[in-house]
Amino acid sequence: MFTHIESSDGDLINPIFTSAKSSITLYQSHKSLQLHKLHVSASQTPTSWMNSRPPHRSIGIQSTLLTDPVPVPTLIKKAAAPRKPVSVCESVDDISTDSEEENEAIADPDYEPRESEEEDMLADDKPTAFVEMSDNNLTLLEEPKYLVTESSIRNLFSTCPKCGHEATCSKMVLGTLLSVTAVCKQCGTCRTWNNHPRVSGVPALNILLSGGILFTGSIPSKVFRLFRMLNIQCHTTRTFFRHQVQYLNEAVKKTWDEEQEQLLAATKEKELVLGGDARCDSMGHCAKFGTYVVMEMEVNKVLSLQTVQSNEVKSSYHMELEGIKRSKPLFQDHNVKALVTDRHRQVAKWIRESWKVPHYFDCWHIVKGLGKKLEKMAKKKALQPIRSWIKSIKYHLYWAVMSTPDGNPEVIREKWMGCVEHIQNRHGKCQHGPLEKQKMWLLEGTKVGDELFDVLTRKGFVNDVMKMSSLAQTSGVESYNSVLNHFAPKMVPFSYTGMRSRTQLAALHYNENAGRAQATSSTGEGRHRIDFPKHKSGGYTVKKILVRATYNYVNRCFKNMMEAVETGTKASTVEEPAPLSASCDRPNLAEAVQQWKTRFNPPTAGPSQNARTTRRSTRSRKKPRRT
Repeated sequence: MFTHIESSDGDLINPIFTSAKSSITLYQSHKSLQLHKLHVSASQTPTSWMNSRPPHRSIGIQSTLLTDPVPVPTLIKKAAAPRKPVSVCESVDDISTDSEEENEAIADPDYEPRESEEEDMLADDKPTAFVEMSDNNLTLLEEPKYLVTESSIRNLFSTCPKCGHEATCSKMVLGTLLSVTAVCKQCGTCRTWNNHPRVSGVPALNILLSGGILFTGSIPSKVFRLFRMLNIQCHTTRTFFRHQVQYLNEAVKKTWDEEQEQLLAATKEKELVLGGDARCDSMGHCAKFGTYVVMEMEVNKVLSLQTVQSNEVKSSYHMELEGIKRSKPLFQDHNVKALVTDRHRQVAKWIRESWKVPHYFDCWHIVKGLGKKLEKMAKKKALQPIRSWIKSIKYHLYWAVMSTPDGNPEVIREKWMGCVEHIQNRHGKCQHGPLEKQKMWLLEGTKVGDELFDVLTRKGFVNDVMKMSSLAQTSGVESYNSVLNHFAPKMVPFSYTGMRSRTQLAALHYNENAGRAQATSSTGEGRHRIDFPKHKSGGYTVKKILVRATYNYVNRCFKNMMEAVETGTKASTVEEPAPLSASCDRPNLAEAVQQWKTRFNPPTAGPSQNARTTRRSTRSRKKPRRT
């Protein structure tokens, strides 16, 4: 608790922090307040029933704090006029904190925050003024909530409000729900108090906590571990998963379906430039889930999400093709101007034969693949001169495509092949001016030149270059996949419905925050920061600092969830593919444990083991050589 101490002339002295066991009442003497001796009397936290209690002094919670003389700190603030001491019976100390956001100012050392932002940074260090606690008709979600220790609650109920004698307190805990019953030993008065209400029999904060964990993309095991470390009472992961199955997944699905319906209706009359790509749920080539996302690149919104489990197709490699097949029916009534994807061969063939819309390849994927090949070649000693050309070749590939707005494949091809001429110091087709810096020219007929030109002019690669997109790129899809890594980390396994819900939450977050404006400094200039990406090997890049993200979609998910809880509507059984282990033969656990063996706990050799060992030694015995 945070208490302001004022001197007789209205100056604000250094604040005093106390534990949550008791609130502090400050008594001012009629004379000037001396800094070297502060008399602080602690009394019980007020409640509505304390107004009628007789005068009673509880020895256990009364204390006097004496301090040595201390200098007045720089925190002193001149008050407008002296005011009366605040009585705890009239108001309480209402401390509120800001939500914890990323402090982007750390990344920009030249940034000077505004006054309002400085206040946000110090919000946890400054208490609010004493205000009256009134009923503002807030919803259960909007109502402020506080952490309180058990001793503070016990102090409230340890004495009887009628006769002032000692009362016996007992508690009942159900997750975050605390029910306290106090019975007076003298007059037998019984009081019962709950820290929060129930909604259709479900403790309100239990379901709100479960919803908050899922809707923010948190991992329940980590959240509950944090609560256990601090000994904060809460429900278990088993209760969380029951809430998720009964209410949370359906609330997320309903919120996403409403948004998707609005987006598809809003884009029905315009030409769509779609971008699609898949994302696997784990590293390597043994993914369980594949998520295929389709975005409209001009409005930068996610329109379609498809979650595919690997046992629904031949293998995990085929999940991307299945994802785009499931996405196609959503756009049957739309005018698709172009579709941009990576170079997945199965997807390219299916689009060419079944969807029959203009199909282009994303530039970044092709440039990235080419750069990896050239880097691998440059590691060879005889091909080291290639390294100085890698950056220029990648830039030239981007230029060849983006300088051709109409996407004419023949023009793109001619511009790209001009790179081969330029590297040999032949500039008849080049459009650049005089060269200020010259690199080592690589000529045809040399080993380094021939191997480089073979990669740059390979027929399959040139055909892919001719299909590179100048309309739009799938960078938005990659950004969405980055957001999805927060909601569904690749090192954490999820169920089918759990993965689907987290995928939809990531889409809701992306759609709400994709178009954020750039943050500005106190002078109105746009804020930037310098990053050092790993792929640039020490090089830097400049990025814009955006305004803070918003989370209105979370409120909509909470609203749908509470409506289901209040009406008692539980989700019906969801049709989902069988788990991957369904095709395996599950042995008896006891037999499996008995037969279980590793290199570090070999089983005891029984008769059958000895027999096998004997046969093995007999087979390995050398036979006499024939003469």
